[in-house]
Amino acid sequence: MYPTGGDMLDCLQRGDIDQCIDLIQHDRSVLKQKGWGGFTPLHYAALHGNRALVDNLLSNGADPNLTSDAGQTSFHFACRQGNIYNMHQMMRHGADLRLVDLQGKTSLHHAVMGGSIVAIHYLWETGMFRYSDTDMQHVSSLHLAASTSNTEVVRYLLRHQRCAVEAVDHQGATALHVAAERGGVEVCWTLLQKAGYRMLHQKNHNGLTPLDLSRQGKTFRHQQLTKLLSRYINEPIHHMPKESHVLYYWTLLSPAVSGAGILLVASAVGGYGGLLCGLLFPWLARVIFTQFHRMTTYQRLPNPIYLGTLIAGLFHTLLCFYGKILLNILYT
Repeated sequence: MYPTGGDMLDCLQRGDIDQCIDLIQHDRSVLKQKGWGGFTPLHYAALHGNRALVDNLLSNGADPNLTSDAGQTSFHFACRQGNIYNMHQMMRHGADLRLVDLQGKTSLHHAVMGGSIVAIHYLWETGMFRYSDTDMQHVSSLHLAASTSNTEVVRYLLRHQRCAVEAVDHQGATALHVAAERGGVEVCWTLLQKAGYRMLHQKNHNGLTPLDLSRQGKTFRHQQLTKLLSRYINEPIHHMPKESHVLYYWTLLSPAVSGAGILLVASAVGGYGGLLCGLLFPWLARVIFTQFHRMTTYQRLPNPIYLGTLIAGLFHTLLCFYGKILLNILYT
């Protein structure tokens, strides 16, 4: 006697693919079995991003258009996971891209919430979606990206005017209101760069500005954001915030300056210089190679630390060659 559909869902959660395949081959009705939240086996497979299981379920007739209790299809789940392979396979097996969940959110909205720019662009290239599409609460893709504090997706949506920065939801809130309420310092800065200081004076239906919403927050990030917005609230509304590049250029030059400092100190201590270099240069390398591709300040500028490391290596190499090696050759 074979297990029931409930055991099929248990196998899926355990990731026991072989047992799942055996159950499907014995009784394909398990493909329509629903568990907690109305999830089908294909929902679970898409949620976990399991390519092999998604392939097997689809090839055995699983319907990618069955909905959960919230009206979400397994294709919505694949979009939120940003799994292009699973999305493509479901489209090949008849996934209806026009379906929305009970909140009116499209597959594009789910991809935005998942934060995968590749998945977002993939859906847009199907020609089935517009970046300006909203759900039943008039929440746009830009609102959703701001709510998740995903700066990269916000930048993508603002590029080439894909989304209107002034768009409001059913509460009269812009994406800046949403980001301010969640303490998204980097997202607020990105939105202000696009729209200018005038957005700071825009009020929602409750009469609250982004600064008011930020002040209501209790976290450290809300405190940081409140200081930033308070600094700009009295600026002329037609002005745009300007980026400060001081930290950028310091980061660019820091490998060269730090390396030179280590070498100078090592030469000053004499015989212990080699030991000092052996301790400090690994520390410097660790600091450099744990950096991210963007700086951690609210401006989120590209991090030039690796370019600075290359320049430092070339500079110190040439300095050593011309200042030491070549001079010794010429005067011997």
